[in-house]
Amino acid sequence: MAKVISVGTADAPYKFPQREVKDFVHGLFSDTYEDIERIISVFDNSMIEMRHFSQPKEWATQLHGFRERNELYVKNVCTLSSEAAHNCIKGINAQFSDLDHIIFVSSTGISTPSIDALLINELKLNCHIKRTPIWGLGCVGGAVGLSRAFEYARAYPSGTALLIAVEICSLAFQRDDYSKSNIIATSLFSDGAAGAVVVGKGHELFERGGISFIDSLSTTFPNSVDVMGWEVVETGFKVIFSRDIPTIVRKYVRPNIMELLYKHKLSLGDIKHFITHPGGLKVIGAYEESLGLPNGSLELSRKVLREHGNMSSPSVLYVLKEFLQSGEYSSGDYGLISALGPGFSSEIILFQVCP
Repeated sequence: MAKVISVGTADAPYKFPQREVKDFVHGLFSDTYEDIERIISVFDNSMIEMRHFSQPKEWATQLHGFRERNELYVKNVCTLSSEAAHNCIKGINAQFSDLDHIIFVSSTGISTPSIDALLINELKLNCHIKRTPIWGLGCVGGAVGLSRAFEYARAYPSGTALLIAVEICSLAFQRDDYSKSNIIATSLFSDGAAGAVVVGKGHELFERGGISFIDSLSTTFPNSVDVMGWEVVETGFKVIFSRDIPTIVRKYVRPNIMELLYKHKLSLGDIKHFITHPGGLKVIGAYEESLGLPNGSLELSRKVLREHGNMSSPSVLYVLKEFLQSGEYSSGDYGLISALGPGFSSEIILFQVCP
């Protein structure tokens, strides 16, 4: 058995209302699009009210090369990761030196040595700590990282794993990309970091409240690699995502979840809590429709989307933090954590609320 005992988050330093970002993007592209008013309406239909970015707005008015973007990525990722890690540790009577395994998840920049090695020095982690850097999972990364942390703590019952998921999505903005996808991405994505501490049943902190891991299911759907991802261009990463993602959610999420539940002789009616990645308003609605949930059931996902936008991999951990802080659960309740990402892939975690 393994358990999440703490979740911490860290917001990027520049906070902007969605309406302000909309006006800014309108000014950048109004001379390019004849129908800018129609295209820019995606900002109003996103339900997002606020987002956080690692750079001021003025940065987006200029052209930037891959090297400059990546240097900013490494700098900001280290800062946000450190803050998220500190927020995980405080209040659980643990020290960074006590950690046995660090799992680092990100897709919006590159670094060798990987960022987890930089964090070992920054946080003064044990020099013998096990490291698992994971790159390229995009929005599904937070859930996948959590699965790997659970599996580690289950295999090493006295162990402690720290998961860090962080993305600087705003660095992928391309000033000279006039595609609709670029506008949609600019209306949706943002920056942030989240972490989680996971312990095994033999650890002294295991008696703390939290959620315990039962099982997970990883799925990569055949012939779907073009649904979501990055195209590497001279100036950095250019976003790729299909308008069919909500349709894919409606088609595949329910049978995918049922495959995991059948294994444990559970039904959808047994699941009291759904912690889903807030990929966008249409994606959240598609989850509710696919699972037969009343409209508005995934309020915590909507709250994170409304207050932060889509931060990619950290987002589902933000939702998990909201859930743990809400107190709106009972010991023994079953729940699911679910996220989708490039591949096209799904990660589902079955959990139970602990006393």
